[in-house]
Amino acid sequence: MTLAILIAAMALVLLIGVNRGRSGRAVADIAILVVVFGIIAAIDLVVRQFIDTRNAAETLAIVIAGAFALDSVYGLMAPERQRRRDRRLRQLMQRRRA
Repeated sequence: MTLAILIAAMALVLLIGVNRGRSGRAVADIAILVVVFGIIAAIDLVVRQFIDTRNAAETLAIVIAGAFALDSVYGLMAPERQRRRDRRLRQLMQRRRA
């Protein structure tokens, strides 16, 4: 069930990105999600050796994927907010490079 929810969230991010004409950003978001899922899995693998984590890693992955999906939906409904966020991120990255 967890895998189905994660795949659905990633598919929603991709479909909305393609619909908005920003497929590159959608693919980048999915790549970030995959990396975050890997980090969560690695941390869970280590922590699970010492304590019972039950399904905390799965829950965290679902919450993060849901947040990305909600951000995509909100960007579809409010594109001006998304543009402002993109502009701020670009400025932040340019400052870090300098």
